[in-house]
Amino acid sequence: MIVAVRRGLHERMASTLELPFFRLVSLFIARTFDSGGKPGTEQLDFGIGLILALLALPGAVVSILLFDKYSSLLQFFRGARDFDSYAAALPDEYFFIVLSMVVTGAVAVWWWDTIFLDRRDYLNLVPLPLSTRRIFMANLTAILFLAVLFALDVNAASSVLFPVVAAGAQQSLTYLVRFAAVHALVVVLASMFSFLSVFAVVGSLLLALPYAVFRQISLPARIVLILGLLGLLSTSFAVSAVAGHLGEHPHSAVRFLPPVWFLGLCQILRQRADPSLTLMGHRALITLGCVFVVALATWALSYGRVFSRISAAPEIDTGRRGGLMGGVFSALDGIVLLTPLQRAGYRFVIKTLLRNQRPGLVLGGFMGLGIVIASQTAFSATNEVAGVIQTLPSVDMLSIPLILSYWILLGLRVAFEIPVELRANWIFKLSLDRNSTDVVPLARKMMVTVCLLGSLGLVFPAYLRVWGIAIGLGHTLFVCLAGAFLTEILLLRLRKIPFTCPYPPFRDSAIVSVLICILGFIAYTVVSSNLAHWLLAGLARMLLLPALSGLAWYGIHKIRQEIAVEQEPLSFEDQPEAFELLKLSDGN
Repeated sequence: MIVAVRRGLHERMASTLELPFFRLVSLFIARTFDSGGKPGTEQLDFGIGLILALLALPGAVVSILLFDKYSSLLQFFRGARDFDSYAAALPDEYFFIVLSMVVTGAVAVWWWDTIFLDRRDYLNLVPLPLSTRRIFMANLTAILFLAVLFALDVNAASSVLFPVVAAGAQQSLTYLVRFAAVHALVVVLASMFSFLSVFAVVGSLLLALPYAVFRQISLPARIVLILGLLGLLSTSFAVSAVAGHLGEHPHSAVRFLPPVWFLGLCQILRQRADPSLTLMGHRALITLGCVFVVALATWALSYGRVFSRISAAPEIDTGRRGGLMGGVFSALDGIVLLTPLQRAGYRFVIKTLLRNQRPGLVLGGFMGLGIVIASQTAFSATNEVAGVIQTLPSVDMLSIPLILSYWILLGLRVAFEIPVELRANWIFKLSLDRNSTDVVPLARKMMVTVCLLGSLGLVFPAYLRVWGIAIGLGHTLFVCLAGAFLTEILLLRLRKIPFTCPYPPFRDSAIVSVLICILGFIAYTVVSSNLAHWLLAGLARMLLLPALSGLAWYGIHKIRQEIAVEQEPLSFEDQPEAFELLKLSDGN
C-alpha cells in the first residue's frame, strides 16, 4: 500500500515537472549553477553540492568554535554556577544574523548576472512559443526558489550545531527545541531579507535607468553592495554589546542596522525583549514585507520593458580612448613595460578589471574583506593604547597595511584566473610564443604597481603623520618588500595570460584552497608584522633588511629554478580534450 502510494506520488511529481512551465523554471535554476564541467567552459567548475557545502561551512565552523564558551564543564571550572544561555547567546545570535545576511547577500550579488535574464536568454527564448508573462513568472519562481534555498542552506549547519552547543547542556529537551526553532526562524528570515534587498536594488535600477546605463553601472553597484555587506559584518564585533542595551542609548545609530531589527525579533520570540528591542522586532517584520513588495513590484514593472530591449543593447562598451589612462600608459612604456607583450598585456589587464564585472567584483570582494579585517585590527589596537600615541607602533598597527596588501594581491591573483571571453583568446594563441617567459613579468608588474601605489599613497602618509619620517619610511619600505615577496609566491606557477583561460579545476580542492589562503594570511601577517616591529624597534636593525631580502629572493630564485625544469608551455586550455584510440584494425 505504502509502496503504491509512493510510486503514484513519484509519477505525479515527474509528470508535473515535465510541464512546460516547470521545465522553464528548472532551466532558470540550472543556469544559475551551470558550470558545464567541460573543457573550455567559462564558468567555475563548481557542482551544486559543493556550492551548498561551502555556503553552509562558515556557520558550522563558527558554531564549533563557540563550544569553549558554552561548555558546561568549562563553565563549572570557571565558577559560573548560574549560566544563562539566553543572555550569553545574544551577541552570538547577532553574529549569526549578520553572517546569514552577508553570505546570502553576497551570493545574490555574485549571481547578479545569471539570476536575471540576458541577451543569451533573449535569443534562446524569443523564438519559442512562450509569452513574456510566462517567462517572467517562471524566472520569478526560480528566483524565489533560490532565495529560499540559499536562506535554508546558509543557516542549515548553524541552526543545528549552535543550539546544540549553546543549549545542549540543558536538561529540558523542550528548552533545546525552542532555542533551535527561534534561532532557525530568525536567521532564515534575515537571509531572505538580504536576498530580497539585493533583488529590490536590481529591480529599482532596472526600472529607473535605461538598460544600457544599467549595464554600465552594474559593476560599481555590485562592488558597493559587497563593501556594504562586509561593513555590516564588521559591526558584529562592536554592535552586539550596544544592541542589548538600546534603552540606554535612545539616539544610537545602531537602531538603523537591519541585523539589530532581527535580533529584536529573536528576543521577542524568546520573551526576553525590552521595549526598545520589541520596537526593533516589529520593524524587522514590517521591512521584510516592504522589501518583498518592492522587489516584486519593481521587477514586474521593469521586466517587459527591459526584456524586449536586451537585443538592442550593445554587446561591448568600448569606452573612451586616450585621456589620463593613455598618458599613464605612455609614461610606463619603455621605462617599466619593456616588451610588446608587457605593453599590450598591461593595458589589457587594467581595462579588463575596470570594465568586466566578474574579475572586478572578485577583486572588490577581496579588497572589502581586507578593509574589514584591517579596520577591526585598527579598532582593537586603538582601544589597547587608549588614545596614547606611542613612539613605536604596536604589532597590530604595523599589520594593517600587510593585511590590506595580502588580500588585494591575493584578489588580483584569483581575478587573473577568471576568463573574460574565451572565444577571443585566439589572438593570443596566434601571436604569442608558447615558450615565452614574459607572462610572469607582466603579472608581477601589475601586482607590484598596485602594492607600490597603496604603500606610497596610504602607508607612508599615515605612518609619517603619526610616528615620524623614520618609522614612515622604514615601514613603507618593509611593506613594499613584503608585498613583492608575496607576489613572487603567488606567481610561482603562472603560465597563463590573465583572463584568457578557462577556470582551473576547483571542485575537488575548493575547501583545501580556502584553508590554505586563511593559513597563508595568518602566517604572512603574523610573521611580517612581528618582524617589522623587531626591525623598527632599533633603526640600526633596518640595516639587516637588505640581507633578509636577499635571503628571501635567493629562496624564491631556487624554487623558480626547480619549477623551470618541468615548466609547461604557455597554456590556454586547462583541460585538454581527451581522446581514445579505437584500434579498429586489430580485428578484436
